[in-house]
Amino acid sequence: MSKGFWLVTTTVTNPAFSEYVEAFQPWIESVGGSVFAKDIDGQTVEGKGGKLSVIIEFPSKQAAIDAYNSSEYQELSKLRWPNSIDTNITIMDGSVTH
Repeated sequence: MSKGFWLVTTTVTNPAFSEYVEAFQPWIESVGGSVFAKDIDGQTVEGKGGKLSVIIEFPSKQAAIDAYNSSEYQELSKLRWPNSIDTNITIMDGSVTH
């Protein structure tokens, strides 16, 4: 089974975003995910993206979808909303099929 990923970009607008980060780390580990890569000064070269770029790895795409849709994450994301803008979250399969 191939891995699943969240590809996340956002722009942090308020230092209180750190509350989200502090709560996010133990939660992501509890659902089998892990931060694969993170850059606080990502360079979007096409389209609209934020300065913070994060790739989060899950055991499968379905695990990534389930994590996003969980009531725990939906509640946790309320810490992110007022403290960031231009957030994009893409859930994708980690296999190459073309």
